[in-house]
Amino acid sequence: MKFLVLGATGRTGALFIRKALDQGHRVTALVRRADAAIDSRADVVSGDVTDAALLAEAAAGHDAIISALGVRSAKKTPSLITDMVRAVIDSVKVSGVDRFVLVSAFGVGESLDKASFLVSPLFRTMLRRPYADKAASEVLLKASDLRWTLEYPGALNDGKSTRYDAVTLEKAKKLPLFPTTSRTNVAEFLLDTAVQGGFVRQTVVVTDAR
Repeated sequence: MKFLVLGATGRTGALFIRKALDQGHRVTALVRRADAAIDSRADVVSGDVTDAALLAEAAAGHDAIISALGVRSAKKTPSLITDMVRAVIDSVKVSGVDRFVLVSAFGVGESLDKASFLVSPLFRTMLRRPYADKAASEVLLKASDLRWTLEYPGALNDGKSTRYDAVTLEKAKKLPLFPTTSRTNVAEFLLDTAVQGGFVRQTVVVTDAR
């Protein structure tokens, strides 16, 4: 398969790219700077992830768009995720690539009601602004015709776990008090779902296997 990757320079994006290439897939990384450090086996396109015309051109001929895009400063880019999702939706009119798999976060939107007393205050205070952006983007996404999958990992870690539990948000009843997910597992789920075509138009909570 052939993937266009957004957020390719982040730790999760880099892991996804390496895993996909190791399995024989082709990858195009969309980056802000042409000199960004990207796996030499990948193709590289530089530009703005909120530019629908650029996304359409870059996505043409690919099987799916994968987003591991993160926000470094919610103050400087308060609507980055929403603007990116809007651009992806608009790009499909030209590229025809309607499969979109992206990382969000547990605690966003309706998942906030499933958060334990340990983590709910964090989502409502320190993470309120970036999570509001993610939630707004998902309203647009769910109203679109895209074949999307939203991944909701727990608190990210750099652990070695390579086994994960994945359950749709609707069926997530018994979650850990403090859900955690290794970046390796986040990337693994993105790739598994993109290749297998599962969880279309579903939100999936992904946590390290217990």
